[in-house]
Amino acid sequence: MKYATYNQKDYHLNIRNDMLRLRSNTPDPGFQELIDLAGNKHPHLYIKVVHIEEVNFAYELDFLVTYKGKEFSPYSLGRHILDENDISLFSMDSNDVDCYGFEKEEQFVFKKEVPLDDIESIIEVKKPILIFGDMPESRKVIPKEAIRDYILKLDN
Repeated sequence: MKYATYNQKDYHLNIRNDMLRLRSNTPDPGFQELIDLAGNKHPHLYIKVVHIEEVNFAYELDFLVTYKGKEFSPYSLGRHILDENDISLFSMDSNDVDCYGFEKEEQFVFKKEVPLDDIESIIEVKKPILIFGDMPESRKVIPKEAIRDYILKLDN
């Protein structure tokens, strides 16, 4: 998912040509209710188009999961994980089959279903994009005791 920071708030971001389209679930100042190409209104979706120079930061949000001391990528991260109480991790390292119990999903891809309680942390990785691409990525660690609350607040 891509995001942009505008007026001290992070918004979902779509990039169209040289313009940035910010999306909000609240009617923030300057945002208009979304009306799609067919003329349908979308309540609770608001859009604002801005130039790149108007945003403070733009980034792609990615996640890593720490399991048994090693970082893995999750297949997905959202509220559905709370219902299932498991998270699917994947790896491209064949050593993880023997070391961590991963199973071959397809060539060079290995997968493991891990109980949510076995996860040590979630790492939120913000990778700068566009004119901010030269900035270093930032990492925020969500500790084990805060994982469920963090997932509950994620946008899906």
